[in-house]
Amino acid sequence: MKNISNDMETMPINKLAFKISIPMVISMISIALYGIVDTMFISKISNNALTAAALSIPVQSIITAIALGTSIGLNALLAKTLGEKNEGKTKSIIKFGFIVTFISWVVIVIASKLSLHSFFGLFTQNENIKKLGNNYLSIISLFSIWSLYQILFEKILEAYGKTKSSMIIQFGGAIINLILDPILIFGYFGIPALGISGAAISSVIGQFIGMMIGMIIILKDNIFTLNELLKVKIEKSIFKDIYKVGLPTMILESVASFITLILNKVLGEFSDNAISVWGIYCQLQKFVIIIVYGFNYGMIPIIAYNWGAKNKQRVFETIKTFLKISVGVTLIGELVFLLGTKQIIQIYNVPDDIFNVAIPAFRILAIGFIFAGINLTLSATFQAFGNGLYSLIVNLSRQIIFTLPFIILLKKLIGINGIWISFTIAEIFTMIIAIILYLNNLKKVLNTLN
Repeated sequence: MKNISNDMETMPINKLAFKISIPMVISMISIALYGIVDTMFISKISNNALTAAALSIPVQSIITAIALGTSIGLNALLAKTLGEKNEGKTKSIIKFGFIVTFISWVVIVIASKLSLHSFFGLFTQNENIKKLGNNYLSIISLFSIWSLYQILFEKILEAYGKTKSSMIIQFGGAIINLILDPILIFGYFGIPALGISGAAISSVIGQFIGMMIGMIIILKDNIFTLNELLKVKIEKSIFKDIYKVGLPTMILESVASFITLILNKVLGEFSDNAISVWGIYCQLQKFVIIIVYGFNYGMIPIIAYNWGAKNKQRVFETIKTFLKISVGVTLIGELVFLLGTKQIIQIYNVPDDIFNVAIPAFRILAIGFIFAGINLTLSATFQAFGNGLYSLIVNLSRQIIFTLPFIILLKKLIGINGIWISFTIAEIFTMIIAIILYLNNLKKVLNTLN
């Protein structure tokens, strides 16, 4: 605890930013690997399997949204509470996280049982795609409890400054997934070929390993004991304090899933190949955007801690540093996507008709990366200050308020490329809104710090 306080209060921000964030960035990249590895191997099964996996992305994103909504809110509140030196409240926060996570899993399982059968019929009439998708998502949703608790344990450890431990959790699961994917999908070492179901099984086994690693680290480091959690009472204010920060993240991820559902429907009017292109893009662009998320997750506890400690200089130095990092990361990603489009897409075993749709799509979408990075970092800043409303406005603006109208308009005027252009235009308009909100929020923050 003493080392955490010393780092948060005295370590130079440039150094602290990378010390806290790099393990989280690596951790987030390993999250992206789950989807990318699965999609890469699934593409070798058949085009129908690839389309089924692409159609499954929104549902998987909603499951992740539920986990992140609780865990990120918990992370920010826990970090702020540690900055205030309130040890008793930390156990109450953690206990709340355990209970809500279990309830979330029950809701996910019930919802999937009631809706999966008809879900894929909304987007395709291909019976093989429906069957493959249902098999895949049934496994993912039933065993999602392992993923939910894995994410919770990561965010608890990050709030305590143990970002390397969080990285170990993610890498442990990702490596298992990488090893098991080809074995279970294609059938090696006497194991029967399970196809797309094998991809799902390898993912949930990886998540189980990650969850167990997290629990072992937490108990070993004496962050809490099970006996402490049983005895402590949950403070009434915790629910509000967690979800005023975490709810925007939950809505952000859910809205992104909603947009993908609509987009799958719109793209289906062109062809199933267009849906496959969007599915591949969603997985690959994570290598850029998820790095920004990793740095932002590192930024939130630094701002929250120093805000709780009323250290104004370090608060604003942190914001400035992470905005620079975000611009640098997204600019590099943009250049890679623009200059290496063909090489990126060739990772997947796709036919020429999918390849030809993907080339212009990837290049157009990449132009918006730098604006997206700024928007995501400002949104995370609002979360760190507990201003969930502003964060929600930014996220809704970039995901739906500006995006949907432009998709509807430009689809009619330009065709399928108009859909891709809509995302970049939405990011530019959102950036303007985000800057205005930041300047307005600045006054309130200064009053609090003074």
